[in-house]
Amino acid sequence: MKFGKEFRIKISDIMPEWEHECMSYKDLKKQLNLMDPGSRDEGFKRLLQNELVKMNDFFSNKEEEYKNRLQELKREVADLDSGEEATQVTVDLLQFHNQLVLLLRYYELNFDGFLKIIKKQMKKTGELFTLSSMQGDDEKLVFIANSLDKLLAECVETLVQLVHST
Repeated sequence: MKFGKEFRIKISDIMPEWEHECMSYKDLKKQLNLMDPGSRDEGFKRLLQNELVKMNDFFSNKEEEYKNRLQELKREVADLDSGEEATQVTVDLLQFHNQLVLLLRYYELNFDGFLKIIKKQMKKTGELFTLSSMQGDDEKLVFIANSLDKLLAECVETLVQLVHST
């Protein structure tokens, strides 16, 4: 199965509510196929830049939302009074962990798509791709510098702490 079709299927199966936040691999590939070999097509670069900004904004917002949610859950663990509350917080932590895993999957799928389209662009144009050409002076591509591992580790640590304290 071709990557583009596999990408769409995985996105719609795993996280249909985030489908519009994922890279538009099909549009990027279409724009790339319209390019003359060896040319420096600014339309493709502009579309790629827009897709990176879209993914970066979504990922940054979700990451911030999840950092805040984890802090809330940690406070709930610290303030536990009863076994019934502990059960609910455990369920909340497990659901939160699942959300983190979905965001990690979002990251992996989009990053794979990004690498695939860059490889195709380099093959077609013969020019090396540099991330600095995609990054403005005022923006950091958080999407590229994935920090979900730390959030996942903190979530697991909090779950372990909760299990050992009850």
